Amino acid sequence: LLFSPLPNPKYLVLMLIVYIFECASCITSYTHRDFVTLTAILSSFFPTCPQQQCCGATGPLDWVNHTSTFRSFYPEGLAPWPFLCCKRDANFVILSPEGCRVGHVDYINTKGCFEHIENAVNSYTWGISWFGFAILMFTVGLGSNLEYQG
Repeated sequence: LLFSPLPNPKYLVLMLIVYIFECASCITSYTHRDFVTLTAILSSFFPTCPQQQCCGATGPLDWVNHTSTFRSFYPEGLAPWPFLCCKRDANFVILSPEGCRVGHVDYINTKGCFEHIENAVNSYTWGISWFGFAILMFTVGLGSNLEYQG
């Protein structure tokens, strides 16, 4: 059998296609990490509000100032923000539903959840970017070690 220093042409074409897609996914995940919509973020991280003692992206007024599906179920007079924004005791029981509804600072979480959400999204984005980069390096290394048998 003769060995040639050139890799198999079919392998090169296949790896070139994989390489292009991996480059695109790596670049896209890095450059679009800040372009996640507020609705998508809040719907996936909304259940963590009581544990993080936060409400909305920047504060409870997000629920008043921005249109959301929450408003279609609860009029502003009944609940200006979700009751998950209310401060709770050690057993997660709302301290004062009425105080929370009127927005008293002792009974509502005034801190926004954006910082918590941003850290979570960034950690996943960096993981995906590094995974894509690792696959690219493996692909390049594997392709350079294979030889074409003719």
